[in-house]
Amino acid sequence: MHSSASGLNSVQKACRILAELTNPGPHRLSNIVVNTGLNKATTLRLLETLIDDGFVQRDVLDKTYRLGNEALAAAAVVSRRSPFPECAHPSVVRLAEVSEDAACLCIPSGSEAVCIDREDGVYPLRANYVHIGRRLPLGVGSAGLALLAWLPEDEIDRMMARNRDALARFPRLSADRIRKDARAARERGYALSANIVCEGTGGIAVPILDIEGRPVAALGATAVAKRLVARQDMLARLGTGDAAILSRAENNWNQANKSLGLEQELTKVQREPGGSWAG
Repeated sequence: MHSSASGLNSVQKACRILAELTNPGPHRLSNIVVNTGLNKATTLRLLETLIDDGFVQRDVLDKTYRLGNEALAAAAVVSRRSPFPECAHPSVVRLAEVSEDAACLCIPSGSEAVCIDREDGVYPLRANYVHIGRRLPLGVGSAGLALLAWLPEDEIDRMMARNRDALARFPRLSADRIRKDARAARERGYALSANIVCEGTGGIAVPILDIEGRPVAALGATAVAKRLVARQDMLARLGTGDAAILSRAENNWNQANKSLGLEQELTKVQREPGGSWAG
């Protein structure tokens, strides 16, 4: 649930609606209004525009909204830009199989952590608060904490300020508690969270870092809190090993992309009049 929408421009309000539609549904007008903090008239007007432009679809039978074909097109472009989610999926599956608990992959989006992949283990008692599309403020939950903790201090300050209202939904968390947990996560190499998002459950997550040491994703597991804490060393080893491999793969892909981009730009320049290939 977002804070008040006062001060937002129309583009920001539309983005807020689109972000809400990535959460698990169903998405009725009343739910969208509550969760975005927008008033009903504004929400309805923006939804109609987004429907006209293909970004949102409305089910006329149950009167719910979902992302439209433009979102599918955008997802296809992103997937071609980076194979990271596809490459990371076997790690999510492996973590779920070995741990027997739910494993997930989350990425940062603005001041939030968003789950983009999840696999369930066979253990019958599950922590079901993390689903694909679920958003939590950075600093909340193990993945959100991992994605916050490895940011530079000035960015942590900005994210904490942006999430001030959103953090009010989690009375067990204070700004001081999040900063303390972030420092502890950096020292031990992984983030641990229990009984924060949902009583009796918790999570452990390790950051996947880019070449500059910034978090691009977090790989983790969620479980019953007592079960999680008792096995945190084993889970941390599993996650840390795969996270290191995924970090190298992501960085190698990005470097290869940059080299290809420079090569293509050089070719373009050389083919232009006056370039070295000009006749």
